Formats: sequence, C-alpha cells, structure tokens
Amino acid sequence: MNIFQIIAIGIISAILITLLKETKPELAIILGVAAGVIIVILVVDELYEIVASFYEIVEMTGIGGEIFTTVLKIIGIGYITEFAANICADAGCKSVGDKILFAAKVVIMILSLPVIKGLLSLIVEILP
Repeated sequence: MNIFQIIAIGIISAILITLLKETKPELAIILGVAAGVIIVILVVDELYEIVASFYEIVEMTGIGGEIFTTVLKIIGIGYITEFAANICADAGCKSVGDKILFAAKVVIMILSLPVIKGLLSLIVEILP
C-alpha cells in the first residue's frame, strides 16, 4: 500500500467532487463512493495482514476463536458503518447517517454481550 497513492486519489476526488457538486450533484455522490471503494480496495492487503496477526495472537494466547471472530465482526461493523454514514452525510442526509450509526451501536452491543458475560464470569471465578 502506498499512502501517497491513496492521498493523491483522495485529494483529486475531493477537488472533482467540489467542482461537480455545483452542476451535477448526483455524479459527485457517485464519484465520492467510487473513490472510497478504490481506497478500500487499496488497503485490503493490509487488512489481511492485520487479520493474520490476530490469528497468530489467538494461537499464542489460546483465546477462543469465537471471541476473536466477534471482535473482528465488531471492528468491521464499526468501519463499514462509519463509511456508510459519511456517504450519507456527503449526500446531504446526515440524519440518515446518524440512524445508521445508532443501529451499528446497537448491533455492536448485542455482539459484545457474550464477550462481556465471559469476562465477568472469569472475574467471578478469580475472586474468592
């Protein structure tokens, strides 16, 4: 991943989006989404390395795979919903983006409940 390539794509996209917003706002939104998708594609390899590192940590520590999978899901939901909410804000629908973020927080809380329960039961076992 070349960060300068990503920065260049971002700056060029921002300039083009600013120019297009005045005359063709619908194309500006499409260009913004396309630029975001291109940037995500450029960092997918790095994401793979992060996931591989997490698997190594799981193997070293002996932590259950379910906890690891849940944490990865939570992280993924956070990134994806932030991306979607920003697209909504760019399109002038900030309130819809806020609802997406709220829904994501509820889903993250639901996913995290088993992890929280597991931690609490571990703490209870440790205490006399």
